[in-house]
Amino acid sequence: MNKLEVLKAFQNQDESQIPFSVWHHFTPNEHVEATATNGMYSADLNKESEFVDAVHPDFIKLMNDGYFTYQLNNVDNPRDLRSLAKITPIAEDDVWLKEQSSLISAQIKSINSRTVILSNVFSAVTLFKWKLVSDTPETDLSQGDVIFADLYIEDPETVKKALRVINSDIKKQIAAQHSSGIDGVLFSTQEIQDDRIGQEFFETVQKKLDGELIAEINAQDEIGILHVCGFGEATNHLPWFVDYDLPVVNWATQIDGYTLGEGKRLFKNKAVFGGLGITKNDILYKGTKKEIQSEVRRLINEVGTKGVIIGADCTVQRDTPVDHIRWATEAAHDYSNIN
Repeated sequence: MNKLEVLKAFQNQDESQIPFSVWHHFTPNEHVEATATNGMYSADLNKESEFVDAVHPDFIKLMNDGYFTYQLNNVDNPRDLRSLAKITPIAEDDVWLKEQSSLISAQIKSINSRTVILSNVFSAVTLFKWKLVSDTPETDLSQGDVIFADLYIEDPETVKKALRVINSDIKKQIAAQHSSGIDGVLFSTQEIQDDRIGQEFFETVQKKLDGELIAEINAQDEIGILHVCGFGEATNHLPWFVDYDLPVVNWATQIDGYTLGEGKRLFKNKAVFGGLGITKNDILYKGTKKEIQSEVRRLINEVGTKGVIIGADCTVQRDTPVDHIRWATEAAHDYSNIN
């Protein structure tokens, strides 16, 4: 598909072809922080173009494994409230910002495609909870939510201060990525996965922080996708996100209880993206060509052909067969001709 046709979907217009795109991580553990010597940067750069050449996605969401978290300025141990209270913003020329800008520019140059290209930005809540476990790669990511809840219950003001500083750093990240030549941002956010942290925190703290970042994305006149992250079977209350001001929405249809069509109605007819599960038990990973293409057609039948992009709930398995992605793309593209 050409870029103009893809943009019709992002702009919630009627489509003659339905775009398809997925992505996967290029490193064994994307939460290990990138350094000058650990190969994360080069893996992101080299393997991005290989993936694009192999599957020809209709739009590209660049991978930035190793840059999901960063060194909190002036904080020796983010799990210690006394240390966390000392947090200060990073500089405009912080290595975390400069390397991401350099990586994105190099990735774009390496890609033999002129389609829509997006980068990745995470919410302050997500980035912070991952930071709480990023220096212990053997620890399950879900423990970050537990530690976050422990800290917040003990000292909410210190945690809120830290989140505000992290939010200011993410605004610098958005600007740095924008300067590298992207067309837009996939903004990933997620509720804290701990019953002790509920809607009150979401409404009074997280939603305001997320809203500031969304305003920053929109100020750049970029395409924006709201990704309500269901990776690892994390669950979210989709109605809490309805007034997030981004034009395209992606969520875990397999987990959060809303099909693409139901979500399109819930989000007041915004463009929607996704529909396919991401586990090794889901059709995209283990299905036959007939099963995969039948599922893609079923999704489009249910949601329609206006403001629709077919893809996955989140990042797909690293070893998802290339042919499976091509089969799904073919079914999306051919839908209008068949129907």
